[in-house]
Amino acid sequence: MMFRFFILILFLIIYSFAFSQKVGLVLSGGGAKGLAHIGVIKALEENGIPIDYITGTSMGAIVGSLYAAGYSPQEMEKIVTDPEFQNWAWGKIPDDYIFYFKRKEEDASWIDLKFKYDSIISPSLPTNIVPPHSMDLAFMQLLAAASAKAEYNFDSLFVPFRCVASDVYANEPIVFKEGDLGSSVRASMTFPFYFKPISIKGRLLFDGGIYNNFPIDVMQKDFKPDFIIGSCVASNSAPPSDDNILLQIENMIVSNSNYRVPDSNGVLIEPDVKMIKLMDFHLASDLIKIGYGAAMAKMMDIKKLISIRVDSVQINIKRTQFNKEKKPLNFKNIYVSGLTYNQSLYLLKNFIDNKDTLTFNKFKKEYYKLVSDDQIESIFPRAKYNDNTGFYNLFLNVKREKPFGARIGGLISSDNLNEGFLGAEYKYLTKVALSLYGNIYFGKFYSSVYGRLRLDNLTKSSFYLQSFISMNRYDYYRGSSFIFYEDNRPLYILQSERLIGAEMAFPIRNQAKFNSGVAFNDFSYQYYQINSFSLKDTTDNSTFYGFTPFMAYERNTLNNKNFATNGHFFKAEIRYYLGTESYTPGSTAIIKESSKHQHQWYYVSLKSKDYFYFTRHFNIGLCSNVVLSNQPLFSNYTATLLMSSAYNPTFHASTIYIEQYRNPSFAGAGLEFIYNLTQNVHWRVESYHFLAFNPIVKTDNGFKENINKVGKYAQNYSSSLVFTSPIANISLSVNYYPWHTQGWFGQFNIGFLIYNRSFHP
Repeated sequence: MMFRFFILILFLIIYSFAFSQKVGLVLSGGGAKGLAHIGVIKALEENGIPIDYITGTSMGAIVGSLYAAGYSPQEMEKIVTDPEFQNWAWGKIPDDYIFYFKRKEEDASWIDLKFKYDSIISPSLPTNIVPPHSMDLAFMQLLAAASAKAEYNFDSLFVPFRCVASDVYANEPIVFKEGDLGSSVRASMTFPFYFKPISIKGRLLFDGGIYNNFPIDVMQKDFKPDFIIGSCVASNSAPPSDDNILLQIENMIVSNSNYRVPDSNGVLIEPDVKMIKLMDFHLASDLIKIGYGAAMAKMMDIKKLISIRVDSVQINIKRTQFNKEKKPLNFKNIYVSGLTYNQSLYLLKNFIDNKDTLTFNKFKKEYYKLVSDDQIESIFPRAKYNDNTGFYNLFLNVKREKPFGARIGGLISSDNLNEGFLGAEYKYLTKVALSLYGNIYFGKFYSSVYGRLRLDNLTKSSFYLQSFISMNRYDYYRGSSFIFYEDNRPLYILQSERLIGAEMAFPIRNQAKFNSGVAFNDFSYQYYQINSFSLKDTTDNSTFYGFTPFMAYERNTLNNKNFATNGHFFKAEIRYYLGTESYTPGSTAIIKESSKHQHQWYYVSLKSKDYFYFTRHFNIGLCSNVVLSNQPLFSNYTATLLMSSAYNPTFHASTIYIEQYRNPSFAGAGLEFIYNLTQNVHWRVESYHFLAFNPIVKTDNGFKENINKVGKYAQNYSSSLVFTSPIANISLSVNYYPWHTQGWFGQFNIGFLIYNRSFHP
């Protein structure tokens, strides 16, 4: 009898011990490679292997926190394979949330330097490559509710959790076990120079991998599990070489980590991700499969070591119960730090009154509106549940953009297009936002001076008021070349414009704006009406002075200033020209008498450009441009064409005077085939076609407009190899005009070709 009792007690002890085994999962950092951890977790769950604790660093912290917050492996896979995850990884704002109304005018800048009041001589250089806006918002959206459910104690999450960040000032790792889960994970994955660091409790924190990229010691110290499963996709840095600056910096910054797991009570899973790069997040599906396969390859060893099993149904029941107790992410009170009181009012005008609640989706729209404001450098959002109100308090840590800015850029070209660019801006923020901007272009072909003063009122009914002044000059007296061959018979045309104006603009949803105003302009042209002239000859001179009321609707999500590969553009514009033409003949003029005429006409323009994704490597672009105008005839044929609208479908076409592409009314269309060789290199082949309405034609007696006729068809073709570097485009282009005497034109360019504002038709 006693013997049976002893056997029963022994059985209960052994049974109790077996079912009290605790398993800890340690996840390493490794950038995109860390997505393989999801496949590891998926394999463990499917095989009933318990996960009682999780510690992680960097990408391991992200994956571990999602699982600890109650997301299933399937939900985690859906998150990281969603296109929006690519936006988080690369700092892109989703197309639906691009607030075009706040975008300032494009220019040819390569470098943007920013200054504070007390550091005019010392500019502030960028501290991060990837903007953190989308990622910061995503961490709050995904993890805030779990933080609140656990009452900000990581031991009370669905799975107890730890993550590691680095305090580089104190030269030590920081282990997070409580507080805001999203902020802790954000600190843990802040890889230096890629992502902007954040401060928690006054400490500026970076990626935990700097000091501890595989926190097995944290697992052993905080949780003391019986068994440890490690998933490692990282390794210590290779020894530096004298010609590899990146490896030298990595060795200086990152300490070696211990990537081993004790053989007696642990198993190390090492997915084969050697060929994966730090930012290859687009390979998420493949990485998950690699992680899953690596875990399954070790599953027999894991099952031999760990006898306990958990039922997947019970896990899902427990997970569902945990998630049911999460509070929906609705906000009651908003607290702003980092700004003065009046500056905070400018920001808070975007949100509803604190008496009402703010849903996350409404906040998301306003958040992206604010981070697109050039007065704001960054906004770090944090949500904390308030038991008294039953809603979350929203904390916005705002860093204002530096008030002074300088821009440097231009264009380096094998053609005669070389130009420099300098820009400067001053920003002032109070209850409204004020910005003063000016720039100068200086080159042989194009030179310009531009300035504008803009006042923004950012509310639910946002608008801006802007005054501007611009002076532009185009010199078409230059040879166009095909690398080394030059056209030795250039046209002599100098086109100048001076304008001053004012406008008011309103946003149309997120991606578009409507603006209207008036401009006073003075157009001036110096030209010869013949191809043969000498230095002793004087040019014909035509001017048009008047004013132009205008209104326009514009939508733009294109991803590049000169060589877009995706996005959409549409602009509809109406102008009315009223003014006086003056003509002074030169020594070669046919008509020797000066003249002056009053003119008035309307101008309607529709432009569109749309890019469509076909495969990972192949895009197609469709372009169109329709102009309708009743512009009258000017004093001569050349003056009429110079004042007419021009079709400039390509980079090269906008730099030469093309008589065949000018007419008061026309339709143009183009088709672009784009092959993406890499993320930053693409090859494009383009075809464009032009058809004039009521074409202006020369006659024996002068010139005339052929009413109710369609004619003057022309076309051109272009092919370009483009590298979009972090600072400027680098392109090699070949352009073919079948109707041109030269035919072929080639260009090699570094930089951007951007023109200041113009009201030339």
